[in-house]
Amino acid sequence: MISKKISRYVVASLGVFLSFNVLAESAPTTYKYGAKLDIAKVLSISTPKTHSCKPLDQVMRYVDSAGKVQVLKYRALSDACSKGH
Repeated sequence: MISKKISRYVVASLGVFLSFNVLAESAPTTYKYGAKLDIAKVLSISTPKTHSCKPLDQVMRYVDSAGKVQVLKYRALSDACSKGH
């Protein structure tokens, strides 16, 4: 009985923690050439798949030196460019 209450409390606490973590993430910032970036750790880089060489919007999620998750949107050439397409 007590272990069920504890497990419910742990699950509820984890859910609240995760929801605060999602809320703490900022809206995407669009990179401008020359902007100073404060990147402590890169979490992910989202790159759309394409078979043609062209500039694409890409999104990087990272943690800054204050520990806050940031989202940066920028343009870069697709992976197909490096493969000779």
